[in-house]
Amino acid sequence: PLSGSLPPWAGGVPVDQGAIRRLEASLALLKPVGTRLTHDFYNRLFARHPGLRVIFPTDMAEQEKKLFASLVAVVEHLRDPGLLRQSIQEKGKRHAGYGAKPEHYPIVCGLLLESMAATLGGAWTPELSAEWAQALQLVSAAMIEGAGGGAKPPGSEHTTRGEGPTRV
Repeated sequence: PLSGSLPPWAGGVPVDQGAIRRLEASLALLKPVGTRLTHDFYNRLFARHPGLRVIFPTDMAEQEKKLFASLVAVVEHLRDPGLLRQSIQEKGKRHAGYGAKPEHYPIVCGLLLESMAATLGGAWTPELSAEWAQALQLVSAAMIEGAGGGAKPPGSEHTTRGEGPTRV
């Protein structure tokens, strides 16, 4: 499991150097198939939670790239939790403006784990699943904190040419 010391905002999610190395190694396996991973994730999200589709742009290609870039950034900055926290909190504040709510985060985390498992196949292990789950919990906690613990209701975000929320 992940262990070590993180700042209080991390919600007690511990991270150790071995876990960071395993997350980095799994990310290296995911990088060549990042597009497949994010496409699979959004397909699962919208199939199981179609009501969430309205908070995303019509054209998902750029959104899929942003999601994978965010996963890369999280893993690359696990050794610098202060910088990671600030970036994630800012992202949480933006997502609240798009209509994201605290109850959406467990859904996203669970489906990301499913998509990672499907994408990595036999390279996905229970240990890796637990470590990614804890990393995603860390991200979720910081995003919710950045959003002030709540979010604007769907439909209150600004849109561009009817293509869904404007992403910053």
